[in-house]
Amino acid sequence: MIICRGKASNLRGTFLVALTIIGIIALIFTFTKRGVFAWFIMICLALLISLVYKGMVLKISLDENRIVIIRPFSRQKIKLSDIAFCAVHDIGEGNFTLYTFMKKGHGNGISIIGVKSEKSYEEVMEAMRRGGKLEGMQINFNKATKIPIALVENSDELKEKILDNVDIHHCNATYV
Repeated sequence: MIICRGKASNLRGTFLVALTIIGIIALIFTFTKRGVFAWFIMICLALLISLVYKGMVLKISLDENRIVIIRPFSRQKIKLSDIAFCAVHDIGEGNFTLYTFMKKGHGNGISIIGVKSEKSYEEVMEAMRRGGKLEGMQINFNKATKIPIALVENSDELKEKILDNVDIHHCNATYV
């Protein structure tokens, strides 16, 4: 089992931003007349807190069956056997985000969440293995499950271990 702790500087920064937003909301709520504009600003700021929260990663652990992403108030589990394929996005300066596309079973067979294609699951996986241009497929990275490995220490080692474990489960890992 591999456990990578979140970067302290990242956690400190995101916590301060969230605390500042909460403070601004409290100030607006306390010292204004709370008209339509004030409520609009408070709601917009409250929505920003959820975006800041996604940047708070306490640790990511990996064992032979699953990946667990632990945030301050939640835990996300990803089974390695449910991953169809992975894509690695290089943010820059050695930081990466790992996009995992999950398998979804339904009455007609198996499909991949985030991949729109007329082809079957096996044909899509074969096209991924070959690489090159993926004709007849549309890949939506917004529907992929994101693993923020750039937010933890030893992110390069964690990325390699995740991709190795995905390959062990007869899946395909691709670099984008």
